[in-house]
Amino acid sequence: MGAHPLGAQPPGGALPPGALPPGTQPPGALPPGTQPPGALPPGTLPPGAQPPGAQPPGAPEQSPATPDGTAPDSTAPGSTASGRAASPRRSRRRRTALIAAGAILASLLTTAAQSYDGYLFYEMKTDSRKDTRHTIVAAGQAGQAHNIEYKATITKTEAPAGSKLREGVTWLKIVITKKLLNESSATMTGIPSEFKLTDTKGRTWAVEAQAVGDPPQDDKLELGKEYRIEGLAIVPSPVANEVELSFRPSTYRSDTPTEDLFDREAMEKAEKDDVVLVFRRR
Repeated sequence: MGAHPLGAQPPGGALPPGALPPGTQPPGALPPGTQPPGALPPGTLPPGAQPPGAQPPGAPEQSPATPDGTAPDSTAPGSTASGRAASPRRSRRRRTALIAAGAILASLLTTAAQSYDGYLFYEMKTDSRKDTRHTIVAAGQAGQAHNIEYKATITKTEAPAGSKLREGVTWLKIVITKKLLNESSATMTGIPSEFKLTDTKGRTWAVEAQAVGDPPQDDKLELGKEYRIEGLAIVPSPVANEVELSFRPSTYRSDTPTEDLFDREAMEKAEKDDVVLVFRRR
């Protein structure tokens, strides 16, 4: 009579072996609402995690979509090919490039203008020499041009030291003196040009000449004083005693403004160097 059927509860609410009374937690369990050790509070992201919708570091920037779901026009003003606005640094580079290009263009235009003016100057000098007058100076005499007296001598000389020896040729030394005859030409300090030697057959040889001695004081020739010019030339030995010297006296004035040299009107008013002196040998 006193035994309980198998699986029935004992009278008086007795618990089966191993069962816990109601409201009692198993050993090691945490109270309700307590987080396990190391757990993050709600809403906190683990270290290194990206918020929802954020792009990973280094990923290309995405262009926002337009209301109709299409990407914005990358060719719109103020946009680059990736849809971003042009950077200030790139704009500065473009401005610098434009300024540099403008400076180069201005320089080219200036050079072209100067070259054209130089051509006009050359053209005028060439035109003025179309009417060249050759003045023949008797052997041993002085020639005159533009109120200045010129004398010239030609003598044989030794080859300069260090020069290459050549057979069948003769070195000639040319000495020219220049003397002012009238104060009106005192500023004509330039040396002659177109120095050359010519034989009886019309063949010519160049003469390298330069001024020697003290230059004119204050860029003016002193009245009555002789100024020396020396030159050298090489000619075939058979014509060394017959070649004649010629040159074109300069009309350049030391007080001429540089800008006048490239001014057509000013050069047209200047005195023409249209005289060539030819010095006979015999």
